[in-house]
Amino acid sequence: MKLLISGGHLTPALAFIEHVQKVQSDIEFTFVGRIYSREKTQQKAKEKEEIEKRGIPFTAFQSGKLGQESFLLLPVSILKMCLAFFTALALFLKEKPQVYLSFGSYLSIPLALAAWVLRIPIVVHEQTRTVGIANALVSRFATAVAVSYPESKKQLSHSNVVLTGNPIRETILSTTESKPAWLTTKSSDPLLLVIGGSQGSEIINTTVVQSLPQLTKKWIVIHQCGAKTKLRNYKKELEKARKSLSLKNQKRYFIHEWLTETELAWIYTHVDCAVSRAGANTVQELSVRHVPALYIPLPFSHHNEQYLNAKALADTGQAMLLMQKDATPAQLVDRVYALSKNQKKVRQQLKIHQNNLTTGSQKLLAVVQSIYTA
Repeated sequence: MKLLISGGHLTPALAFIEHVQKVQSDIEFTFVGRIYSREKTQQKAKEKEEIEKRGIPFTAFQSGKLGQESFLLLPVSILKMCLAFFTALALFLKEKPQVYLSFGSYLSIPLALAAWVLRIPIVVHEQTRTVGIANALVSRFATAVAVSYPESKKQLSHSNVVLTGNPIRETILSTTESKPAWLTTKSSDPLLLVIGGSQGSEIINTTVVQSLPQLTKKWIVIHQCGAKTKLRNYKKELEKARKSLSLKNQKRYFIHEWLTETELAWIYTHVDCAVSRAGANTVQELSVRHVPALYIPLPFSHHNEQYLNAKALADTGQAMLLMQKDATPAQLVDRVYALSKNQKKVRQQLKIHQNNLTTGSQKLLAVVQSIYTA
């Protein structure tokens, strides 16, 4: 069987690919994705690098995006999407996949439409609690829709909706002792992980910088800040801010644009707590690894998705929630201290609720195989 996969949410796609490569070597992949995660600011996506690292052909693809910041840009986006449809048709005719598997994003709309025209079965995977715009559209002509949460089923009218859970990279689940070579501190003080996501978070980055004198007194801080754009270079800005710390505390603050799954596996094993946005994939990784986290949801995410992700955990004692409007340096420091103080209780709740959520890849593969053999 040959699968054409498009990302949008990269880490579950990587998790699925790695699982299939491990258990079923006769499945061939080709991957369609973005060069830039944000075209306007030329922020490079990690898709090409991570996919090619796994020996899989990568095809760059562009399309218009629904939900642009200006209504005036909608006609341009629709035109780009129409052109992308014909590009997608040519791509499917060239690659001849038996199944198209989408992990969401605006790229999936012209790809799915081309697959539907060519009568290629379509499987859509939804990672979030609230179904995204692209997946809501694509699900109308998909063969099957896989969801990560039971509440997502209620938002879909499709007759073949399967609860699979969200694929998680197997390396992330390992309790590796391979400490990252760049973590040169010899201190045994607790670790604090700050996650801005692959695109970074200006609010989190700025608030953490203002809090560093307090945070680095107690914690060794590992900060994943996001890739640079043509407008901002978060890593360079944070490195400049680090120089304002005392020499001792400078050695307790580590900045990276991206963390590999091997590095994350070690960090998740040894970290005291984390500060993060509340995207579906990051939330699930932290939760499954029982990492106490303070979530600062993106306030304008689709259907307030990030807030719902964080609130679901905060309401059951599995995390703490800090709204962006309240995210002052003083509040951040106070919440992180409180989270660290109560981390044993938080970890217990995470173990109770999150121990059976590691089979997403297996279940999604079963859905794909059932569509292929039907």
